Amino acid sequence: MTDDAAAIWRQIASADGLESRHVLQAWHFLRQAGQAPPADLGKLALGAVAEMPMKGAHDLLAAYRDGSARYLNYSGKAVVWEDRSVAPIQEAIDRWLTVAQEIAKVIGAWDQPQLPPVPAGHARVMVLTPSGPHFGQGPAAALQADPMAGAFLGAAVSLLQLILLP
Repeated sequence: MTDDAAAIWRQIASADGLESRHVLQAWHFLRQAGQAPPADLGKLALGAVAEMPMKGAHDLLAAYRDGSARYLNYSGKAVVWEDRSVAPIQEAIDRWLTVAQEIAKVIGAWDQPQLPPVPAGHARVMVLTPSGPHFGQGPAAALQADPMAGAFLGAAVSLLQLILLP
């Protein structure tokens, strides 16, 4: 049964034109089944996620290689971005993923079943790849001062500003 499921997940993971989130989910299941991605795909940044502290909670912004994005405000409000025709937003997503790709090259993938919680006042930068999430977290000010994490968070803020424009 697992072999049959893994064959289907591999088809999904290698299909052209699917949403990045579907490809990432397929790789998640494949890793759970003990199958690793090929070395040339393992660290490919398919998504980027930034979690920032906000009023005792966290805001979360995610963007994907397919050009989609999600913003979850600490208050419960959300923005789902699917319009791939807005060039400035697509360029901002591409810039963020370029920075994310550099992080994925130097940080190993998390291999535990769940990510650790993000404490109040802390932030998380995360790159979503076929080999799993590559992330760092810590006090928000420390991450913003770090050259790689700071560039990652700066690119996230630039994208968020565009998405939230009226």
